[in-house]
Amino acid sequence: MGKGVYAIDDFPDDDFLWRIEWIGGVGYNANVPSEPRIDVCLAQLPTGERNPLSARSRSAQTKKTVKIGVGLLPYIAIASVWQRRRPVATDLARYRHRMQIDAASCRMVALGEVTRSANGIPRSSYLFGASWPHVRKTLLVAVEQNGDPYAVMVPTAELIRFYYAPSTRLAQALFWGEYNEMFNAERSGVIEEGVVRIHLRRWLEDEDAWTLARYICAPVMQREASMLHKSFQLYQLNSSTLMPVPDQALPCGFPFEGPTAIEGIFLGLPGPAAGSPDRWLILRIERCSAPFPFEEVIVDRDNSSTRGENAEDENLAPAWAKAEKTEGEVETEAPDTFRSNEEPRRGLDPLKIDLVEDRFEDLRGKKLLKEEKFVQRFRHSPMKMAASKMLTGLGTGQGTWGTSNLQLSELTTVQSGERKRRDLVVLPASLETFVQAIELLAEKKHAIWEVEFIGTGDGDTSLEAHTLASFPVRDPRKRKRIAWTWIKTENRPRRVAIAEIRSENQVAYALEIERNPKEEHAILILARNDLQRVGAAEWQALLLMCAIRRGWVPEDQMPGYRRKTTTHRELVGISVLESRICRKIEEVLKSGATSR
Repeated sequence: MGKGVYAIDDFPDDDFLWRIEWIGGVGYNANVPSEPRIDVCLAQLPTGERNPLSARSRSAQTKKTVKIGVGLLPYIAIASVWQRRRPVATDLARYRHRMQIDAASCRMVALGEVTRSANGIPRSSYLFGASWPHVRKTLLVAVEQNGDPYAVMVPTAELIRFYYAPSTRLAQALFWGEYNEMFNAERSGVIEEGVVRIHLRRWLEDEDAWTLARYICAPVMQREASMLHKSFQLYQLNSSTLMPVPDQALPCGFPFEGPTAIEGIFLGLPGPAAGSPDRWLILRIERCSAPFPFEEVIVDRDNSSTRGENAEDENLAPAWAKAEKTEGEVETEAPDTFRSNEEPRRGLDPLKIDLVEDRFEDLRGKKLLKEEKFVQRFRHSPMKMAASKMLTGLGTGQGTWGTSNLQLSELTTVQSGERKRRDLVVLPASLETFVQAIELLAEKKHAIWEVEFIGTGDGDTSLEAHTLASFPVRDPRKRKRIAWTWIKTENRPRRVAIAEIRSENQVAYALEIERNPKEEHAILILARNDLQRVGAAEWQALLLMCAIRRGWVPEDQMPGYRRKTTTHRELVGISVLESRICRKIEEVLKSGATSR
């Protein structure tokens, strides 16, 4: 599990070490209706004991059961150790094992039945003590091996935590029976063999796509998720009390069938008879080798986090107006304690916490493929809260627009083997890259297109066999040099590449600014409204306007022209940039033709 620095308010706030002994039942949360609560049974380690699974620790008598929101499931695990409400690192290497099992040879059994009828978990091996009333009806999945029906056992709560609830929002959706509403079914599905497209709802993280893609492709996972919710719902409806006690029986099995290798924290238990093989209780699953029923996942969302092709356009308006700083406003420390007794506040950017784990061997080396976002209307800027509305904690509920001192928070498990997009090898955003893209455009696109680089007259230079223009270096109105247009390191004017694309009687242009490493400028696609050629004098005037502005001129300041921009984001190959430029040119030419 990822190293945690966050505290859980309901956990003991003392200097003792507390081990999560078991995960119990789920029930209604009167304070936070959007998020059910789950029982977490804690056992205090004996004084001086650091091994949470030693014989002394497992026989400890001091117990405590707390209730936390199900949205915190990704942050906790059985056998983890806590002190002063925060997780503590422990060495469990001697209990870490790997075992082959067959998920098709499983059956579900209550903990009370296992201990009573088969002595599957002897008191001498794992003493529940005062926790027993909170856990005796919880379920385990028992895997038969060598004729022993209880050879391997794993709590269903652990299967839920590992396979079905890797994030705050998926954990909540599972218990509310909304798993199948976490994506747009009409825009999701298997589009070809091995390729799944999934259109996420706006409140989910991209990493949730792995789990939901499995859900779409695996009828077994659909069945198990549905069975869990129906059981939970029936229990609540048939309760004899107005406020039902937590439902300990959470029926849920593996989301697949067939053989798999499970790695995690195992506790050895005595076999059913003298000389028979040991039984194993899997307290925590850390890794699974079962294959996923797909090779690629293409992810899109209601509010795509992907930057649009015009993300570098300097003319984008901010998403939110800047809040004026009020007198006496002070900086406050960010809250770091989860509270499950109050709805968090909506309307602010949620705190997003990544828990990095290497859970699934089949996902190693794979990455989510994101749909290209063509248009971005706003430049993102996070919403901020005034100091007068101080946040005192974190909440994983779905939030309220009313008064709250908790910050909306989301935990998401991130596959450690997934290469982050910023780690991909990309081409530099340079004139050389742009020239190569235009050369490829001239080679492979539209037989009727004629493509060449042009200059504007004075100051023209060259790059290999192509002409490059230069920005004017002086502002004739102020009779001063324009500092931005001068490359001091090379003592020359800043260059600009202008590619002219002629399509029969229509003309469009693609432009790239020579930049320094710290600058960001989009590629500009430009055309006159009448789609006719831009003359040298027009170019000189346009480039002067750009030089004064230190970038491309906004469209509202360019009457008589139409323009689009495209981004340099993730240039993993020349063909990527070439296709973006080509598409924007086609859009400009088409828009001009329809308006004439």
